[in-house]
Amino acid sequence: MGVVLVRGQCSNGRTCPNVNMTDHGTFVVQGYAWSSAHVGGVGTAAVAVPWSLVPELRDAQPRAGLITVDHEYLLVCGVAVTDPELLAELNMPHGENAVEVSRSVLRELEPC
Repeated sequence: MGVVLVRGQCSNGRTCPNVNMTDHGTFVVQGYAWSSAHVGGVGTAAVAVPWSLVPELRDAQPRAGLITVDHEYLLVCGVAVTDPELLAELNMPHGENAVEVSRSVLRELEPC
């Protein structure tokens, strides 16, 4: 799966929370690993991202896949990323994880 960085919060764009568009029309969100015990079933994962990464979602209507954690973080729930090539490209530091979500979950981030 190929990805293109939509936005990130680091100078290298890869080793901190970021949002990527995949070549098959979904988003991959990299963020801080979150316990998925209360999130969903097998294969489901959750990552916390700072609101500063996705400020336009603060006023969005509630929807499946997004959970407000507190005034600093938004939880994004989706399918755990397990593709070895994609994980290598994301180059996530310890304590981070990545999830894949449909475009409808993050529709405000759609490129023009």
